[in-house]
Amino acid sequence: MATDARTGFASSWRELARMPTFQVPVVLGGFIAALVGIFTYAFDAVKASAIVAVSAEVIYLVIFGIFGLIGYSVSKHNVQNGSLVAAIAGLALVAIAGGTVGLLTGFLCLAGAIWGLAASR
Repeated sequence: MATDARTGFASSWRELARMPTFQVPVVLGGFIAALVGIFTYAFDAVKASAIVAVSAEVIYLVIFGIFGLIGYSVSKHNVQNGSLVAAIAGLALVAIAGGTVGLLTGFLCLAGAIWGLAASR
């Protein structure tokens, strides 16, 4: 059983190594957005030394970052549909999440989505 788990984990890393180049901005944008959202909440909780209310920006970063990663997984099977999901996540990060992180990660997702659509045509 342990061999199966190690093989599955190693194959997922090999799969990332063979990832098409146009998917890299989508993965980076989604991962950074979700990670920054989680870290922002964690740092706020540590600073207050208690459980704090989650701000809307943090929730939007995490949710739309996860949508960006979902766009990546969809684009492994169908590039156009995955690019559409990543573009929607990118637009939502830019328009709704806002802030510097929302703009950066949103434009990364959008760039990857546009690149993916251009590569699939």
